[in-house]
Amino acid sequence: MTNKWLIASNNRGKSRDLALCLAYYGLTAESYLDQASKLDFPPETTTSYVDNAVAKAQFAAEQLQCPVIADDSGIELPALPAEFGVTTARDLGVKTSGYDRNEAILAALAQVPAAKRQATMRATLVAAWPDGRTLTVQATVTGYIAAQQMGHYSGGFDRLFWLPRYGRTLAELPNQWRLPLTHRGQAAQKLMTQLKAMKG
Repeated sequence: MTNKWLIASNNRGKSRDLALCLAYYGLTAESYLDQASKLDFPPETTTSYVDNAVAKAQFAAEQLQCPVIADDSGIELPALPAEFGVTTARDLGVKTSGYDRNEAILAALAQVPAAKRQATMRATLVAAWPDGRTLTVQATVTGYIAAQQMGHYSGGFDRLFWLPRYGRTLAELPNQWRLPLTHRGQAAQKLMTQLKAMKG
């Protein structure tokens, strides 16, 4: 199994979080930006987490000529079935800050009662090699959207994502508790398990 991986993303925040998730399960990874010049990834044109992540991973593996891991993730809200999901970042604007994206979600749910503010976060991770091989895993976590942004241990949707079992948002939980509960953390565990099962 490859000992070190590069994360195929231009989003530093996402790369940091994914690196933490992978490290939690024993896999060393870092942003490709620490090793190479910035890549212009192909635009995400599909509504498939898998297709987006595979395209990103294969492109980076070919360009960098080393093993990479790419992520595509999103948040889905049953109360707003026509909004968000795989195209969340595109819909809200890729240059919009995480704080402002969260505020947009809170505004959209302003009239929705707490009991109907269910949410699912989905993550797809794809490991890719320069020879064209890929390995894909997916994971989800379910919870609710809080009434306001809370927590400082992480950012993004974690500051909105309320877990009734813990009475806190994901961002209010320290990493040792948070990482295995997140969609990205659970996907990282699956990826590590499958990589360990591979030869070489």
